[in-house]
Amino acid sequence: MKFYCLHEDLYEGVQIRLDQLENACKKLNVEFININSSFINHLNLPQLNKSDLLYNSAKGSQTMESLLLNEQVTTFYIKNPPINQSYSTTDWTIIHTKSNLPQPKTIFHLTPNRTLLKNYIDYLGGFPVIIKAVGSTRGIGTIKIESWQNLISTIDYLVTTGDKYILRQFIKAKSGCRMIVLGNEVIAAADFAMNENDFRNAVDLKQAKYFKRQYPEYLKQVAVNATHLANTEFSGVDFLEDENGDYHLLEINFPTGFSGLIDVCEVDIPGNMVEYLIAKSLQQSKEI
Repeated sequence: MKFYCLHEDLYEGVQIRLDQLENACKKLNVEFININSSFINHLNLPQLNKSDLLYNSAKGSQTMESLLLNEQVTTFYIKNPPINQSYSTTDWTIIHTKSNLPQPKTIFHLTPNRTLLKNYIDYLGGFPVIIKAVGSTRGIGTIKIESWQNLISTIDYLVTTGDKYILRQFIKAKSGCRMIVLGNEVIAAADFAMNENDFRNAVDLKQAKYFKRQYPEYLKQVAVNATHLANTEFSGVDFLEDENGDYHLLEINFPTGFSGLIDVCEVDIPGNMVEYLIAKSLQQSKEI
């Protein structure tokens, strides 16, 4: 059995993730195949079969995943897509909105039309509001808008860029939460410290701090449901807790970082991930 782990080059946090997954494979006697999609020979790609495990561990290697995906290989997808489904967190937000999961109110199209904007701001609860670039990660491309003047001047520029943006309700949060979903359960969960000098909390991973905490069962179920709606059995789910103690689903992340929760939650997350795929592979082999 082989575990094919994909990534494209290395951005912050990816190398430690790869090392942890490789160590988990060694303990479970699974061959770890590290594929950097920037350097692999496309004339000699491996042909994966039902005994192989495939995980795209970081952003950037979606094309390589599409080339390696087939109906037999074991993945975290509930149903293997023919190619990488390429959903962004925004696409998942649409799915979650249609399923009435508790999340910030969202307008999925940015417009310079002043009349529409006034209606949108009223719907979102007034200022401040959030503008978020579609496909952005780790808070890059997320803008907090404090006033009408700030809004129209920013939007008048953004609509000329050709990029896609959404408009969201701003949640004044007293805490944030990251849950790691695997299968039908949350295997690790912790609060993350809110950034006093930046409303975004995912920009600097070196400053990220987690604190273990107990969460209500209904919230864990929201995390599981949100994950499954995205056609995956594994994800990192982020919530914001407002000043009234209500939780808002911010987004799900797949692939996702998990290293910061291992020691805090005392859970072998990479070990659980590999074990899950092994069990799934064996079960699928019995069913064939």
